[in-house]
Formats: sequence, C-alpha cells, structure tokens
Amino acid sequence: MASKKIAKYGFFIKFLIIFVLSLVLLLKFGIKVENLEFDELRIEQLYIKLDKKLILRAKELKFPQLKVQKEEKTSGNYLIDVTQSAKWLDILFQEISLHSLKIGDNELKILFENNSFFVDNKHFGLDVKMQEREEAGVDNFNISNLAFKDFNVTLSGFGSADIKKQKYAFSGSFNSFEINGRIDFTLVDGILRYKAYDIKANSLRDFMNDLDLKFNLNEDVKNWIYGFIIAQDYNIKELNGKVDLENSEFYLDDLNATAVAKGLKVKFEKSLEAVDVKEASIKLKNSNLYFDLLEPVYKGRKLDGSNLVIYNIFDEKEAGILLNLKTRSMYDSVINDILKTYDIKIPINQTSGKMDATLLLDINFDTINVIANGDFNATNAGIDIAGAKFNAKNADIKLINTDTLKIDAKNFGLEFFNSDARANIDINKSVGDIRANLKNLDLGSDDAKILSLKDEKIQAKLDFSGDDTKLNILNFDLNLSFGDENKIQTNNASLIKHSPLLNQIGISDFRDFTLTTKDFNTLNIDANDLKFNLPFYHKDGTKYEVDDFNIDVNIQKLTSKGRSKSGLIKFNTKQSDVNITTQNLNLQIDTNETNDQERLYALNLYAKNADVTIKDLNRTLAFKNLEFYEKADEMIIRGFPSNGRFGFVKNNQKIDLDATGISGEFVNQIFGFNSFESGNFRLKILGESKDLFKGEARFHSAYIKDYIFYQQLLSFINSVPALLSFKTPDFNDKGFTVKSGKILFEKDGSLIKFIAIDIEGSSADIAGKGTIDLESKVINIDLELKILKDASNIIDKIPVVNQIILGKERSFSTLITIRGTTQKPEYSTQILQDTLLSPFNIIKNIIEAPFLIFD
Repeated sequence: MASKKIAKYGFFIKFLIIFVLSLVLLLKFGIKVENLEFDELRIEQLYIKLDKKLILRAKELKFPQLKVQKEEKTSGNYLIDVTQSAKWLDILFQEISLHSLKIGDNELKILFENNSFFVDNKHFGLDVKMQEREEAGVDNFNISNLAFKDFNVTLSGFGSADIKKQKYAFSGSFNSFEINGRIDFTLVDGILRYKAYDIKANSLRDFMNDLDLKFNLNEDVKNWIYGFIIAQDYNIKELNGKVDLENSEFYLDDLNATAVAKGLKVKFEKSLEAVDVKEASIKLKNSNLYFDLLEPVYKGRKLDGSNLVIYNIFDEKEAGILLNLKTRSMYDSVINDILKTYDIKIPINQTSGKMDATLLLDINFDTINVIANGDFNATNAGIDIAGAKFNAKNADIKLINTDTLKIDAKNFGLEFFNSDARANIDINKSVGDIRANLKNLDLGSDDAKILSLKDEKIQAKLDFSGDDTKLNILNFDLNLSFGDENKIQTNNASLIKHSPLLNQIGISDFRDFTLTTKDFNTLNIDANDLKFNLPFYHKDGTKYEVDDFNIDVNIQKLTSKGRSKSGLIKFNTKQSDVNITTQNLNLQIDTNETNDQERLYALNLYAKNADVTIKDLNRTLAFKNLEFYEKADEMIIRGFPSNGRFGFVKNNQKIDLDATGISGEFVNQIFGFNSFESGNFRLKILGESKDLFKGEARFHSAYIKDYIFYQQLLSFINSVPALLSFKTPDFNDKGFTVKSGKILFEKDGSLIKFIAIDIEGSSADIAGKGTIDLESKVINIDLELKILKDASNIIDKIPVVNQIILGKERSFSTLITIRGTTQKPEYSTQILQDTLLSPFNIIKNIIEAPFLIFD
C-alpha cells in the first residue's frame, strides 16, 4: 500500500521536475509573445529570458483586478510596496522594462537595469540609482526623483537601505507647490519619520488648498493658516513628524514645526483691515499653531506683544483660535470694531490719555462661539462708557467671559463731579450696578452752583439698553441720561439743601427738575411747581411763590436767561449781574436789610405795573415802570409813578431821594400820610441814612386835606369866633387850596423837624415850623395864618385883642400852636408878645433858610 503511494508521489515529482526543467530550458532560449488578448488579459511584445537572472520586457501587460481594493492606494502604499519588493529585485532580475503594466485601473511603468530603478504611476514616482558597493549589508543609492504625486511632493537626494532589516533612510531636498527645502526621513517597519528644514516659500495658497483636499481641514483653520494670514516670505526652520504608510496614519498631533514669516498681513476677519506685521515667529506643537507677532500695527495702533494661537487645527469640531491683542494705544473704536465683527459690543471707547490693554478672544470655528476676556488699564484718560463721557485718573477695566465688565476707577467722573467708583456691568442685558465714593459734585459755576455734593456714598444703576444711556443714582433719586442730549432729572426736592444757588435765591420745593445739555456747558433747565421765597406779590396781595420755569445757562460764559411759564417774570444773568423783569407783580424791599454774607452779584430789576412796599418804612409806592438796582451795600430805585419820576439811592455814605413832577397822592405814599391831593410836587432828600437827613419839598396846584390835622384845624377855627374871619375860600371841603408851597425839613433819629413851612393860597397863606417825635408821637408845631390886605371886606370884623398884628406886607395874621400827639393834637392861639415868634420872623426864617437843596 505504501509502495503505491510512493509511486504516485514519485510520478508527480518527476512531472514537476520535468516541467521546471522545461521552463528553465525555455527561458534560456527566451519566450516571445507579440500580441495576445483574451477577455481582460492583454499582452503586447512580451519577452522573457533567463540569463544569469531574469530579463523581462514588455510594451504592455494588462491583467484584470482579481482582488477588489477597499481604498485606492496612495503614494505611501506604493513606497511600502517598493521597499518590500526591493530585496527580490536584484536577486531575481537582471533587467525589467515594462512600459505599461496595468492591473485593473492602475497603470505603472517599471524600469530596472544596471542598478537603476524607475517606477512611475499617477500617485507615485521613483528614479533611483544603486551604488556599486555595499557596506555592512546596507545599500546606498542616489534618488533623482521620489514623487508623492497625490501630495505634490517631489524629493531628490541620497538614500540607504538595509533590505534584510527593512530599514531605509533618505536625505535630500523636496519641492511641493510653492515650497522647497531640505528633508531627512527614515522608514522602519512601515513608519516614516521625517524632518524638513530650511524650507522657503513666498506663498502657501496652493499648498493649503491641496492639504485641505487631503485632510478635509476646518475651513476656518485653512483660512487662518493661509488667507487671514499672508506673508511675503516664509522660512520654516524645521518640520518633523511621522507617518504610518501602511495604514495612512499621519500622526498629526505629533507634528512639530518652527518657522519665521516676514511682511505679514493678518486679518482678524475678512471685513476688517489687515494688521501689518513686520515678522512672526511660528511654532506648531501639540496640534496648536502659535504666532508671536513682531511690531504689529493695526490702523496706526501699535499692538506690540500681541500673539495668536490656532488650536486643535486637525480637529474639525474643536479647532479654534486664541487672539491675544496687546496695545498701549488708546482703546477706541478701532479695537471695538474687531469685537463687533464677533457680535461683542463693549460699551467703552477711550477718547484721550494712556492705555495698557490686553484682549483675549477665544473663537471656536465649529460653533462660532466667541469668549472674550480683557484687561484694560487707563491713565489720565477720557472714557466714553455707553455714550457717557467720563474722565479718570486711573481706571482698571476687566472684561470677563464676554458678558461681564468690571470697572475699578479712581478720580473718576465728568467735568462737574469726581469719585472713586466700582461698576459691574452685564453686557448682554446692557445694565450695571455702580458703587462710588463721591468726592465732589459741582454743577454750575463757582458763583452759582446748581448742585453741590461732597463726600457722599453713591449707589447707582446703569442702563444702556436703549438709544440713551441712563444712570440712576438711587439714594438721591437723581436720574441722568446720556445721548445726543444729556439729561439730569429728579423729583427729589431734598436735593435743594445741596444747591447753593437754589438756597441763595430762596427755592424751597419743586415737583420735578430736568436739566438738558449737550456738553455740560450750555444747560437748559425745566423746573415745574418751583416754590421760592422772593419778595414778589400778586396784585391781590397773595405771595408769588410757585411757578414753572425754563432756564438756559452757559457756564463758560457765566450767563443765563429764563422765564416763568406764567409770563410774570423773566431774567438773565451775565457774570456778576442779575437782571429780572416782572409784569404785574408787586415788590417788597427792606432798605435796612443787611446780609450776613456780602452779596457778590448785582441785582437789576425791571418791573411794569408794580407796587413797591418798603417794609422797614411801612410804605407802598405805585409805579407804572420801575428799575431797581442792588449790590452789596448799595440800592438804587428809579421809577415812573402815574405822574413824574422818582429816584432813590442808598449806600454806606448817603441816602438821596429825588422826585420830580409827582402827584400829591404819591407824596402821601412816600411819607405814609394822607395830607395831599393832586398837585405837582418836587421832592429832594439828602442825608447819611434814613434817620439823619435834610429835605425840601416844593409843590403847586394841590390840596392839603389831612384827615386829622386839617379837620381838627377847621374845627378849631370854627370854634373860635375871633378866627372865623380867617376861614377864607382856601379852606373848603376838598382841603386847603395850595397855589404854591415849600417845606424845609430834617430828621435826626426819631425827631422830624420842620425848619420852615411856606404855603401860599389864593386868599390865605400858611407859614410855620415845628417838630414831630415819631417814637413818642409828640407834636410841637406853630402855624401862622395870614390874610392879605386886599381882603378889606373882613378887616373891620376882626377883633383887635390877641389876634391882629399888621405885618410888613400890610396883611393880617394870627399864630396857632399845635401840641399834644399826632393821634390827638391840641390847638390854641397865642398873643405875639415875643418878637421872635412874630409872623415877620417866621416868614423870614422861611426866606432865609440856611439850605435850599434844590438851588
């Protein structure tokens, strides 16, 4: 049984030996096939011969694809195939010349002769020359061309191969699109480790486009590596990494590189202008690409110290960029424009001063989520916060996670206030909380401060969600808004105690107060139901103390103007002058009033249809038009009553009253009695004060009709039969008719002295002198009644005793004494025994008075 099996195997072995010997013999003589084609098999000009080694030649060999490939082979796969087949190449073949070898859709050209090996297909190309000698089992060779066509990378240089150990090495140069440089690599066990260096390029456009096709890069990663960042010159100092050629694994996380780029244009976003960068140091490590920028400038702003990092560049979902911007230039709209492109609206804009700023933007390319953090330190700066313009000696501003802004500022405020403030601002909600130590708030000029606060704790709410920015100071119920127009509004009347100006002019209450301004220099004020304590009264006697006012103020020019909505009063101020105009309002003044503090401004009052009450004198004067001036220790009144004009001056040196063409009724108003009616009066008073002066009154065409004096004088004349003859037509129901008159008087303390009285009537004259004590009301007046000589119809009826004395002017007269008090005067007649009391001497006193102040 065993012998039969051996016989069978022997037969097979013999057959195999015969077949192999026949094949070898056939190859020794050579095999030629000119043309053979069957189904997908095609052979053209095939020649195979065995010399020392095989010689294989063919113009075309085409074979069907027997095994379906899951993926198309890459250049790396072909390199592996070549390296794995290399050990058989020199052993089996003397020559290979295959101009076209097609297996399925893959076509190759393979040439091998005289230690030269050439392979080429659409993905891979190799042209190598083996060196003659072999060193320790390592073959050295020159590579004229090693092309990874699917990566558009071409290499040339020197290589070595330890065929037995499957170890390969290469050192040479490479080209890829716009890039060229040196490269070294080793290939061991299918792992290619490479180091590229001295790489030069003037562009990365085509390289990045192709890289994107191969690795499906994140679009933003691609744009940032080349697109948003473009340099005039690239110098890659070193690029190293590894590739698993068998599995096409590129180990991108292990890729490292260092480079320098010059003449860069960096765009933070395509719509923004580029940052000009002199030079950038670039490093790739752990899938992060770092850019350190040298002398970056954006729109004229230096960004020294800025850098950016493109992180997780090979991760589609996690890739992003960190923009770290630093500047000592002002933080203004130029920086804010960068943030706005990422929908980050920081309500800060620096208008002056110094700034040390750091802004860090973390942008995820997949979600487009942006996280912004920043630290801004401003010194001696003008800062616009949500439209409100502030000044700060120092302000530390922190942007936290995009939506929170924290401000810590010293000597922070506007032109009219200064504080130390802390603010927390919610950027998403456009609101903020402010806590501040208010050092001072002075709104208005030094001489006219509308509001003055010092050393106050402030709690405020900031709201910039609308068109205007609102700042509400909660503990003072003070509302500020900033926009095209700035406003300060309050209903808190308790703020009046913090307003020197409102206190000075007697403001005690208001319903609401609104200040509007564009620049805090020109102000417009609306005050409703303003309650004040000014010396004005309505015509019905009620006090004018409430009205609505609109006021314009120019702080720089120290001017203001305003008017009441009732139209009763308007005013304007210019520096230290205050001008007030009233209509149908009465005025109360006190000529004896003194201020604890000397008034620093001049008051000019222009009044129409005004009654002026002089409080300290208890006098009321009626004027059609009035001018009133007061400053410090001087008061001037100029007015026009119903008739004539009136003037009064009072200062520390004198009082001076001068009235011309006034009526008897106005004279009554001046002196507080009811002695005159009608007529035309001239009045002059000069003195040191209201208690020490001299005066003179001249008048004509008037009536003397004092209720007490005149009526009791008539009663006295009627009661004395001897005096009835003196009751001439001048004594009538309207009073004593005055043709002309003159009175000289003086006041010393409470004593009024009538130096001379000379009143001329049509049929009788009155002359006299005397005193009245205003405190005790004691009266001591002597009057001489005189009848002219041409009154002959009554001369015979006059008794001789105690009454008639012939005067110089051939007239008859008698002396009447008035004693008692002003409330109860007593009248009597006296015999003229003393020549000093004679009618002649009384009249002489009038004529020869020592002063005639009109003359």
